[in-house]
Amino acid sequence: MDAPTVTLRVPPLADHVTLLRTVVSGIAARRDYTLEQVDDLRMAVEEAAVLLLRHGDGTPLELHATVRPEELHVELSTDITGPDPVVDPTSFSWMILQALTDDLSTTVDGGRARLTLVKQREQPTSFEGRG
Repeated sequence: MDAPTVTLRVPPLADHVTLLRTVVSGIAARRDYTLEQVDDLRMAVEEAAVLLLRHGDGTPLELHATVRPEELHVELSTDITGPDPVVDPTSFSWMILQALTDDLSTTVDGGRARLTLVKQREQPTSFEGRG
């Protein structure tokens, strides 16, 4: 069976970034991610969405969140204008995204930019045998 994917398309307005953050944090919370990991995902999705909005051509932002057994794979995308890179790998935004995720990539294909974020789920700490 394929991993389940949640897809959401929102208007390209900063006001709608909250919806993207809420969906991803809800998925992560239901998959037993730690509160810190949920916060990391929420912040990473917001940062990625803002980067895409800056370069977008007015088409909706799309989010695809794929739930895998030990990770959450989030792809954000939109159509962009011009040849400028969406993310500068030396920028502060890129450093923030790297700190908040376990894997990060960006692609531009045919005028469509994609930012892919992956967050691994931490295994619960066992307290058995501690005293």
